[in-house]
Amino acid sequence: MEKRMLKKVSTVTAAGIMMTAMLGMQVSAAESSDSETAVKKTPTITKQITKESNIYAPKTTFKFTVAPGTAVPAGENQEAIYAGPAKGVTLDKDVIASVPADSDIGNEKITVGTTKLNVNESVFTTGKNAKPGIFRYVVSEAAADKDGNAYEGVAYTTEQKYFDVYVTSDDDGNLEVSSYLFADKNNLKSKGEGVFTNDYSSRHDTLKDLTVKKEVTGNQGNRNKEFEFTLNVAGAAGEKYYMTFSDSRTPITLVSGQPQTFTLKDDQTAKIWGLSKTDKYTVTESSYADDGYTTTINNVKTSTTAGTIATGAGTTADNGDKNITVVNDKTTNSPTGIFLHVAPYIALIGAAIASSLLFFRRKRVKDMDID
Repeated sequence: MEKRMLKKVSTVTAAGIMMTAMLGMQVSAAESSDSETAVKKTPTITKQITKESNIYAPKTTFKFTVAPGTAVPAGENQEAIYAGPAKGVTLDKDVIASVPADSDIGNEKITVGTTKLNVNESVFTTGKNAKPGIFRYVVSEAAADKDGNAYEGVAYTTEQKYFDVYVTSDDDGNLEVSSYLFADKNNLKSKGEGVFTNDYSSRHDTLKDLTVKKEVTGNQGNRNKEFEFTLNVAGAAGEKYYMTFSDSRTPITLVSGQPQTFTLKDDQTAKIWGLSKTDKYTVTESSYADDGYTTTINNVKTSTTAGTIATGAGTTADNGDKNITVVNDKTTNSPTGIFLHVAPYIALIGAAIASSLLFFRRKRVKDMDID
């Protein structure tokens, strides 16, 4: 009985050891596979933008270049690095497009797109100049779009990324591209990232905000009335702007060149975010002259027949945010004011008449007593 039990335990133990060994082999194989995949993984350039949460991404393109780097001689703690051969590394596409999207709002860092680096291995492994070693390339972003124009409001990065290709040789002299990666400039033996980040916000004083405020004054001014405005922002084609309000209503997305109507009551404001210097805005308030309102904008009286109009660029003379206050006043001289004005005289006349009546009444009574 005991021998039979011991045999079963030995069998189970052996089976467990075999399963553990097999699992270890699978894990090891998986790790090896992951490592090999990482070596051969297609490298990617990523374009990111930092911004304010209420600003859309710019409607523009970002252009990239890849070129052979500079050779670095071997030295203490430094391996020799060669300039990469021509056409050894190329871009899948050299332009990444940025398009405003609803998902931009609420985020302060967004990824607008990616492009791939192609490693042409035959360039490194064939030909009379092929040799083992580390071959360097420099990846850069142009400070302009695909047409060579810098986009207003974008702080372009001047950072250059090192991209290194490692070529090894076996005992027979056969060459192989073993790995490639973005190198960390601060530690060339460490892996870096192909991420280029640009700032597009008021933090670098190129984007400003426009605030429109409504005030209603006068003894007949209706503080609960909704006054209608029309706003048009003319910027780059396809550009988008975010407009928020001081009350709890839903924000509005403005599209460049498309007029947008909105309403404001007394003491309410509308704020348009992220205007660049050349963005042109036009703010128009409908005319309320027929209702008896006179209008001033920033303390300057405007026409009462054509409505109120304010135009300008995205920045002010002092390079600050723009604030516009539109005041609608309706003041009427009430008839009660006229009555109060003449009331003292009417009272005096009444008193005089009362005194006269009393005098003549007393005289009549006295005359009757004499008779």
